[in-house]
Amino acid sequence: MKKTPIADAINELLESKPIFKNRDVLRSTYVPDYLPHRDTEVDALLKILIVALRGDTPSNILIYGKTGTGKTAVTTYVGKEIEKAGDKRGIPCEVLYNNCGVIDTQYRLLAELARHFGKRIPMTGWPTDQVFAEFKSAIDSKKRVVVIILDEVDKLIKKGDDVLYNLSRINSILENAKVSLIGISNDLKFTE
Repeated sequence: MKKTPIADAINELLESKPIFKNRDVLRSTYVPDYLPHRDTEVDALLKILIVALRGDTPSNILIYGKTGTGKTAVTTYVGKEIEKAGDKRGIPCEVLYNNCGVIDTQYRLLAELARHFGKRIPMTGWPTDQVFAEFKSAIDSKKRVVVIILDEVDKLIKKGDDVLYNLSRINSILENAKVSLIGISNDLKFTE
């Protein structure tokens, strides 16, 4: 088989030392093993969420601040650590991350949450209250604490706040599961 210039280039690139040690650190979903210079923020969030490991419902939380200050990184980092600690202790605790800049409608968010718990929800076509009912039944199927992170929550609210209202009050209709919401926003006027 005849060698081509592109084949030579491929071989040369594969044999050379890569520029990056770990390209995954550039992904938005990457959560580091340690967050330098965020100990105060990590501790504050951990103190609120630690009750999940006692089987109690953590408070709902709103985190807001300027873009790039580490809100999402701190929240996902603490969430990952809470899940690991729950696994070690046999305490069912799940932390679900949702970017409302992408999942930006009530239907999409509820469908995504229901799918996480094994429900088959079509991309469109159901009434939103039916999707909410499916999510509720799925999440309440066993004892567990679920922390739902809503990153860029302000984008979801701009399209209607019914889902946030319903999720923030879901514990009053659950028998087994307990839910906590963490909203993250870089809109400093979001709370007004």
